[in-house]
Amino acid sequence: MIKKRILLSYLSALFIIFILSIEKVKLSWEISTLYNNKETLQVEFENLKNLNLKLITQFHVENSPANIEKIAKESLGMKKKRPIQITNEK
Repeated sequence: MIKKRILLSYLSALFIIFILSIEKVKLSWEISTLYNNKETLQVEFENLKNLNLKLITQFHVENSPANIEKIAKESLGMKKKRPIQITNEK
């Protein structure tokens, strides 16, 4: 009876150790996966930051007064108004 109890205690301890080992392996795998996802997201974030900088620069270039004037002259046929010369005749 006592040997059965000791054997049962050892078996239950081994079973618990086995279950905990499986959990440790599973958690290690999840941590590894999350680390890889973090690296991928960081690379994607850097790419999006670069793209955002390019788009902001393009926005400012396209909306500059010089570019708007150029487009107005080319596509709308507008001309810059020349100042009128005023002469002082006495």
